[in-house]
Amino acid sequence: MQYDVIIVGASFAGLALAHHLPRSLRVLILDRKRALDAAVESTGLITIATKKLFAEFTDVEKFIPNDITTIGVVSPDYEKYFFSHTEQPWIHSTDTPKLLEHIAKTLPENVELKLSALVQGYSIDETAEFSVSLRYKFSGEEQIASGKFLVGADGSHSIVAKESLELSKNKHFLGAMEKVFFGDITFGPAPQNSVYHFWFGEFSLGYGGWLSPTVIDGKNAFRLGLAKLQKDISSLRRLDDFIRILQEKKIIQMAPDAQSLVTFGSLIPIGGALKKVFTNYSLLIGDAAGLCGAFAADGIKGALVSAKVAASLIPRHLKGERNVLRKFYPTIERDYGKLMTYYHKQLLYRFVWDRMKSDRSFMAMYDLIARSQDEFLAQFCDSKEKGKGLLRVVLKMKNIPLLCKYAWYLWCDLFKRSSRER
Repeated sequence: MQYDVIIVGASFAGLALAHHLPRSLRVLILDRKRALDAAVESTGLITIATKKLFAEFTDVEKFIPNDITTIGVVSPDYEKYFFSHTEQPWIHSTDTPKLLEHIAKTLPENVELKLSALVQGYSIDETAEFSVSLRYKFSGEEQIASGKFLVGADGSHSIVAKESLELSKNKHFLGAMEKVFFGDITFGPAPQNSVYHFWFGEFSLGYGGWLSPTVIDGKNAFRLGLAKLQKDISSLRRLDDFIRILQEKKIIQMAPDAQSLVTFGSLIPIGGALKKVFTNYSLLIGDAAGLCGAFAADGIKGALVSAKVAASLIPRHLKGERNVLRKFYPTIERDYGKLMTYYHKQLLYRFVWDRMKSDRSFMAMYDLIARSQDEFLAQFCDSKEKGKGLLRVVLKMKNIPLLCKYAWYLWCDLFKRSSRER
């Protein structure tokens, strides 16, 4: 079969792109998943701006069980914590599998979706009208799809990137694991409207733990997870320790059966936006392009923004504007609140975070952030589009003593051996 655009990946980036592309184009989406709602590797948190992006092509309101107005931050010893609030929701929890399934089921008629399709590779023939020849296995048979243009929306380990000598590849990752349970969060002033971030220090170098409420089949549930640097990924088994501690501290209360409804692991790219994300015949979007904001719940936003921008450029490229793909990153930067600048800024956050290798360093950072807790949400999500950020929150005269203490612990950590499980 012949297509104008072949998309590898049927998660948010790939499906959003298919919704936004002109109906005059013949589009094929391939994904190795067996079911639309299977193994959704996302915490399902979306920002206000991301919700608006969804609303442009789907009825996202049906899939939002919790409006989040509060973030709770817990220190490494669990003894200290603070809550930062906003009057209006600043983020939303979604029924992610059902939302993804709905987006796929409402694809326009010009789009063909094939699940259980394992992409094996592709080749480019610049002399042919349909230059892309993509090989995949479907229903036990080897098949070939021909296309004019190929899009890699297939996540952090994109085969579209892997098979190309020209495209950049993600190289640095966090390993993450999440479980979902029926039950209630019983910590804080508004647990059904709060998300929680746990700073573990040596327990989870690289990121930390999280907890958020949701509703599944009309019942209260919660999602909790743990992320660590890729080199420490084997110790993600400590997620069960995290769950046990939260139960002992009476932060969560599980339903009687205490069986996880969903368990999934994933690799989150943390190396920043990739340098080379397009050729004359291909483009990477979403996580495949490194557009992931692990520090501020921005993974889905990067997927939707890059999909929408790609959908505006690909038709022009197919009509002969051979330099139009150069506008991919500049358009994201210009039209979406300097989002590319923010992705670059996160590399600075990552550099600092990775220097911390002891509980005392994380406690010093906690004390610093807690002192500015009323402004803490300014660094998150859509607030960055207003020119705010973490550095502006903490770099103040009143914080100089705490900044000096924190800097001293960072210096000491330079001489500490890399992460060591206790």
